[in-house]
Amino acid sequence: MKELLFNPNLFFSEKSKKKVSFKYPVLIVLIISILQIGSGILMMNKMKEILPLDGNSFLSTAVTLGSVIVGLFGTFLYWIILAGIFYLISFLFHPDGSFKRTLEFVGYGFAPQILAGIVNLVVMYYILPSVPISSQNPQLFSESFAQALVNNPLSLAAETFVMLCFLLSANIWVFALVHARNMSTKNAILTIGVPVGLTLIYQVYSLIGGLT
Repeated sequence: MKELLFNPNLFFSEKSKKKVSFKYPVLIVLIISILQIGSGILMMNKMKEILPLDGNSFLSTAVTLGSVIVGLFGTFLYWIILAGIFYLISFLFHPDGSFKRTLEFVGYGFAPQILAGIVNLVVMYYILPSVPISSQNPQLFSESFAQALVNNPLSLAAETFVMLCFLLSANIWVFALVHARNMSTKNAILTIGVPVGLTLIYQVYSLIGGLT
């Protein structure tokens, strides 16, 4: 893990000599999925406070099931789509390498998101109980939750940490493409630049928007 995070060039250079294996990329993405499911369940437990008693059990089950489905399949779908975007953009630079290898190596790039997911889960665990919620006006919950995130220094620190984790993922993806698609480092940076750049702009905008 240390080599993947801090010396991805060497990590993927060694991996390139071996057969394609999805064992660890799938495990990485699965862990992220579980963390997202955990966050969804925490949110669902909070929302139970405004559910009518006669429908509480059914709605809780439905929301929990929805959280599991979205958390599990959504994360894996994002992995495949992101790898596909990188793969297609890289054609501009006349690379040489299979999508299968690209998918494998891009999966490793999600490793820092495990740390981000843990931090997000911890923040939600501590902040959600303090968010007021009313059965008379449940629409205000989203506003109250957003305000609680903005006013809590722990949340702001977590958002900054999440962005740093994403930058670390971006660095890993650069060298993932260098070795999966036999590209130069410059062309790999240009390949990931648009999707990664747009995501960072959104994250920074959300953080600044919350502060203002």
